Amino acid sequence: MKMIAYCGLDCYSCPARLAFLNNDNSLRKKTAAEWSKLFGADIKAEHVNCTGCTAEGIKFPHCEHGCVMRKCAMEKGIEHCALCDVYPCEQLAAFFVHAPEAKVNLDTLIG
Repeated sequence: MKMIAYCGLDCYSCPARLAFLNNDNSLRKKTAAEWSKLFGADIKAEHVNCTGCTAEGIKFPHCEHGCVMRKCAMEKGIEHCALCDVYPCEQLAAFFVHAPEAKVNLDTLIG
């Protein structure tokens, strides 16, 4: 099963979502450590909670406040970025370099 974010990432298997759903503090700590190293940020385990990008409920702070793709799609009222007139935009194209699976997911959605 997949739960596709605006950008194309699969929220269904995201460790922040899984940690929240299972109240798994060990997964929160592990994910915080991995993401801190990967993104060069100080991510706290208590922030590793999310219900999914497009779902109601709690969001990982970056996704809620810092994701330009999420903000843009919400402002445009579109289900995901692949439905945008400028798909893929510069931000999304740059994002796909680091997350090629996101492009595959979006391209699958639009056939």
